[in-house]
Amino acid sequence: TGDDWILPATLGADLSAVPGGLRVDHTYRSDPDLPGQRSPLRAPGVDMRDGDVILTVDHQPVLTESALAAALRNKAGHPVLLGYQRVSTDARGRASIAQLQALVTPLEPGADKNLRYLDWEIDRRERVETAGKGRFGYIHLRAMGDEDIAQWTREYFPVFNREGLIIDVRNNRGGNIDSWILGQLLRRPWMYWSQRV
Repeated sequence: TGDDWILPATLGADLSAVPGGLRVDHTYRSDPDLPGQRSPLRAPGVDMRDGDVILTVDHQPVLTESALAAALRNKAGHPVLLGYQRVSTDARGRASIAQLQALVTPLEPGADKNLRYLDWEIDRRERVETAGKGRFGYIHLRAMGDEDIAQWTREYFPVFNREGLIIDVRNNRGGNIDSWILGQLLRRPWMYWSQRV
């Protein structure tokens, strides 16, 4: 790498150009129990919401996605100050505009790709929950290597006793723990801990 090497950065959200700035259309979601995976716009202490309009990055106007990309060059992992506005409507239908600021830490491309994938997984899980009315569980297996056992455990045990499971292996990157997973699926619970009544 030389002095002209540039690392792009993102804010972990889908944006679209509107007059004056960039509207946050959808902020990528992640597991609420893993705050380190959150979008910069949903990080602790940041109160940005879908529908807010980003106006500036470090006091520089950003009217287009290319302007935002230029403002975030080599900023991955480094805090930037976003200026944004929020339009609110009261009970009588009167609109008010608030000018706000938030200190956020943009993501490098790999973290952004992972966050998009997490959002996709959450969307599929919610669809199964809704369509199955809570009777079926959904688990997505990204891969089946040693490092993926923790993800399997985190997703499997909350839904292991449902009427059925959808185990999604689309885009699976391979591995060899499938026999371990089959062993887990064949087990039946024989004891539970319970509080005294």
